Amino acid sequence: MTHHVFPLLLLVASVSTFDETWDLDGPCQEYVQRLANAQARMTQCAINYSTPPKVCTNCIDEYINFKQIEYDTRHLDEVTSLDNTTCASVIYGNYLMSYSHEISTALTTNIWEKSRCSSCLEINWDFQDHNSTIRYDEKTIQFQEVLFKWRDCVTNYSDTGSLLYGNASTICDECGQTYENLFDFYWKIYTEPSIDFCIDVETTMNDTTHLWANVWKCPEDTHIGRHSDALMLMIAVTVLIIMLTLFYGGSYIQTERAEQNLIRYSRLEAPRGPRSRLVSSSSFFSSPGASVVTAVSAHS
Repeated sequence: MTHHVFPLLLLVASVSTFDETWDLDGPCQEYVQRLANAQARMTQCAINYSTPPKVCTNCIDEYINFKQIEYDTRHLDEVTSLDNTTCASVIYGNYLMSYSHEISTALTTNIWEKSRCSSCLEINWDFQDHNSTIRYDEKTIQFQEVLFKWRDCVTNYSDTGSLLYGNASTICDECGQTYENLFDFYWKIYTEPSIDFCIDVETTMNDTTHLWANVWKCPEDTHIGRHSDALMLMIAVTVLIIMLTLFYGGSYIQTERAEQNLIRYSRLEAPRGPRSRLVSSSSFFSSPGASVVTAVSAHS
């Protein structure tokens, strides 16, 4: 047991008593630490605003700072390790795996982009001068305005004690119109196929609807139809597709049967024997007298 522990103790001791002689990438370490701190701050912010998820509107500064430092570390071409490898290569591509790269990708792709933050705000990146700026989307600003009007109304007519116990009849009566305006604005944009809200707005609206209808028990009759619009449209389209499929399928089957009957009849042999004269085409086009003469001649 001691034989296996001894090398591990040496490794821990070598790490704790840092000696630049053995650290090939020592000159790059301060930049790695700077990036790690930026990633940690962004991660902490994302976790703090994960329930409900509202990264786009609450972690902007942390995200911009993280992306700026990431850019700086990717351009560390004048700082090198002891073997003259640039620190940019050391951090992102010199080893089998780059933890810095993996964490940066996760924060950018799995957190920021999956939250559709670009649907709520635009970041004008200026990495060279460290002067990146943001601009909120117009629909996001308008949503915030109508949301705050509704919240102001609720605040003016709310009694904290009554809200805690679900008695919100005054709010339902006095703030119904502001809630209607909020929902109408959100629903109009939400149903546009080419327009998206970021997850912050969707989460806020979902929680607002939940408070209004399920917690405060305010009537929501005017919105029942809106919520079912998409479902009814899907049902109508499905029924139409089924009807068209049955119609064209039936028409195809009938056509196939008709063609098979024509083929079967065309393969029948022509009538033979005494009856053939009765149905032959010549009997229809010959004169009556000729038929009689033919019959008499036959008897004679």
